[in-house]
Amino acid sequence: MSARSWVRMRRAVQAVFLLLYLILFVGANSRYPHRFGADLFTRFDPLLMITATVAGRVWVAGLWLAGLVLLLTLLFGRVWCGWLCPLGTLLEWLSPRRKTRSRRSAPPQGWRRIKYVILFFLLTAALLGSQSLIWLDPITILHRTVATAFWPALQYTVTEAERFFYQFRFLWGPLDWIHHRVLYPLFQGVQPTFSLGLVMALLFAGLVLLERWAERFWCRYLCPLGGLLGLLSKLALLRREVSEGCVECARCAQHCPTDTIDASRHYQSDPAECIVCVECLIGCRVEAVGFRWQLPRWRMAEWREYDPTRRTLLTAAGASAVGAVLLAIEPGVTQGTATLIRPPGANLVDFSARCIRCGACLRVCPTQGLQPSLWEGGVANLWTPRLVPRLGPCSFSCNACGQVCPTGAILRLSLAEKRSTAIGLARVDRDRCLPWAYGVACIVCEEVCPIAAKAIRLEELEVQTVDGETQRLQAPRVIKERCIGCGLCEYQCPVSGEAAIRVFRS
Repeated sequence: MSARSWVRMRRAVQAVFLLLYLILFVGANSRYPHRFGADLFTRFDPLLMITATVAGRVWVAGLWLAGLVLLLTLLFGRVWCGWLCPLGTLLEWLSPRRKTRSRRSAPPQGWRRIKYVILFFLLTAALLGSQSLIWLDPITILHRTVATAFWPALQYTVTEAERFFYQFRFLWGPLDWIHHRVLYPLFQGVQPTFSLGLVMALLFAGLVLLERWAERFWCRYLCPLGGLLGLLSKLALLRREVSEGCVECARCAQHCPTDTIDASRHYQSDPAECIVCVECLIGCRVEAVGFRWQLPRWRMAEWREYDPTRRTLLTAAGASAVGAVLLAIEPGVTQGTATLIRPPGANLVDFSARCIRCGACLRVCPTQGLQPSLWEGGVANLWTPRLVPRLGPCSFSCNACGQVCPTGAILRLSLAEKRSTAIGLARVDRDRCLPWAYGVACIVCEEVCPIAAKAIRLEELEVQTVDGETQRLQAPRVIKERCIGCGLCEYQCPVSGEAAIRVFRS
């Protein structure tokens, strides 16, 4: 097969896997949360599966899929990064095209060590039961960004365009067909809103801008998953080699997106940095470059100056241990925050240790009540999901979040189990409640309570009108033994601003 055929094949595989990722993302929603295996790419991620298993002290179902990626790496090197990773594909496509690549503008080679430092931070923290930095994993970055920023923005744009075209009566027929056959199945008729969507969009934009500094910047210097696969690639059986027929024209180095081809080493490359993109094959006119099996004379690839040393490992591990301990004694972690309401079933496991901050539960929540945390639970709980009842309640007829959670941080409860699992407790603020504070008739919270026996009881209340007459009203009181904290009462409370009945963590 010719060099250009290999390059075309790689780009086709990239397109197929990115399309597969998007199909899985779009296909999973509150009605069909686990359709098509929505967590497939998460389970293929060895770093996520390893840290979730170690931090949560539990075997994560589907861990063997991550083992396939590790095996693939031991055989062929970092093919995940160059062929399969959807984030790497996006960054490659969004990177500005350069006819030649110069090392002068790129960061120093020593910067490649950063990804290993981040990797050791993550692994050491996982040993101590902390997942505070796992949001730096590439799959979680992509999924959170698409779920909380790009998909809501796309839905808003489509909805506004649809509203505009509905002004023209002659378009009503086609628009109705498009809405019912295409838009509603895609978007489920709910406009998602996320408080940190702009932040996620800006973070992703930052990664794209770094591509202008150096191509594949994220993959070269920052990606902890790339660091893990890079270390394994030192042992790969298939590696790039340069034969004696090389004329040192440097064309292969000009085509290398990770700048790992070293002229001082006879234009050899580091297997830990090579993403097997096969672009170098195009540049070689004398066919001196190829990927060849190392058997039977296999040996581990040479250690480079930017590779992690024992000092790097110990320093990173020590700093991570200190950081994990300091994060563990934050007030938001040790004492908890009253408004940090977790999804159903999350309080029954070590949620913070298992949650990988992937945003899958945010994506399928039908009310958009699940929102990413910022500082509510301390830095250790950054990006973890929390319920904000004023934005949306925990739907009584939905258990989608547990169905899509890939690590068991949110237990997969049946609908009956979910309906009896308390996540919080409602409390009436009598200084804001219309009957209690203002003598205005209102029983909305009792009416909307989904519990069959009603977790809100109405009491008779006598109030004086402005005319001096006595009026009897019904005022709400929460029955704590029945309340599960779903937040529907808070969501429907007619009081402006902060609701007169609020749910707090149980």
